[in-house]
Amino acid sequence: MERRATSTGLVRAALVVLLSLIAGGPATALPAGRDGTVTTEAITRAVTAEQLEGHLRAFQDAADAHGGNRAVGTAGYRASVDHVVERLRAAGYHPRVQVFTVPYDEEHDDEHGHGDGGDAATGPRVTYNVLADTATGDPAGTVLLGAHLDSVRESPGLNDNGSGAAGVLAVAEALAGTDTRNRVRFAWWGAEEVDYNGADHYVSDLRANDPGAFDDIALYLNLDMIGSPNYGRFVYDGDTSGGGRHDDSVEAPAGSEAIEVAFRGYFESVAMAAEEVPLDDGSDHLVFAEAGIPVGGLFTGDSGEKTRQQAEWYGGEAGADYDPCYHSACDDMDNVDLQVLEEMSDATAAVVLGFASSTIDDGAPLRPPDGWPRRSAFEELRPVLTTLVGLGVVAAVAGGVAVAVRRRARVRR
Repeated sequence: MERRATSTGLVRAALVVLLSLIAGGPATALPAGRDGTVTTEAITRAVTAEQLEGHLRAFQDAADAHGGNRAVGTAGYRASVDHVVERLRAAGYHPRVQVFTVPYDEEHDDEHGHGDGGDAATGPRVTYNVLADTATGDPAGTVLLGAHLDSVRESPGLNDNGSGAAGVLAVAEALAGTDTRNRVRFAWWGAEEVDYNGADHYVSDLRANDPGAFDDIALYLNLDMIGSPNYGRFVYDGDTSGGGRHDDSVEAPAGSEAIEVAFRGYFESVAMAAEEVPLDDGSDHLVFAEAGIPVGGLFTGDSGEKTRQQAEWYGGEAGADYDPCYHSACDDMDNVDLQVLEEMSDATAAVVLGFASSTIDDGAPLRPPDGWPRRSAFEELRPVLTTLVGLGVVAAVAGGVAVAVRRRARVRR
């Protein structure tokens, strides 16, 4: 047992060293910020649980003060917009509030089960997207990170999707003032819960009125529900390698696999379990995928049930929903796991900085960020691990033979 533990310890020690080298790879390829210290480690440290909790508290307060929700067309949603705009300005951004009208139809909305439902007349509603750009970076390689800001009418929507909105805002604050090779645009979508109207309006407006700006979008990253209390760490499958397509899956545009590789590479570099999930039609990334833009993002689960295997990987309760308060009044501050929210926000910050700092060639296929492993960390380490395990087995066998020889010698004496 002791010999076996020693062999395992050697393998673990080697893994720690090798993973730290992979984690350090992107940082050496990233440009320094104005103070010369901006690295992957620096930007992930700049995203904190306290910061995220503060944004969530503002969204909770907005819901509490305005009927318990932050749905499209409500004062609770407008208060959420105000918080995002205020914090962006404080960080040095010049946010833009895009006004549009939602053709809301309560009967149609309820039928599809994705709208805000409820105390509300059929008819158009005015609502808003919020957009903000970094001050530097090539517009021709725009990295777009977004999350929907609205809730359903039955819920304050702290996990769905105050968590994603807080994550985007925290990354924007962490990146503020940093020189980047490519421009980064941050977006908070209105009316996602009504057929993705906010993202759809943004894309339709660009294609009609500024097609050059639409062509400048190199990729879209989506955060929707990244603080589920019984969470899994899910990365959207950009190449359908993680079990194929489901009935509600969408076709991933070319280049989406590079986003998946970047997220998977980050989680493996920090030794965190994560897994692929199909790129489905459940959030704003659908709009960008249908427009041919490479897409990806993170998710921690909604009303699906956690498996036993996932409970072993992440903790939590097997057989229970990832988010038992999905689209319900109990989706409040107590329904968000701050630890996983910070982990997913850190991953997003690292991937955004990686793409923002890399070469994105116009017309060329999207690649993972410069310096990041093209294969998974496990595949990179396979030859070394095979050698280490082999040595461990040889050592164990040799040790066993030596013990047997000594015992036989004692018997003969």
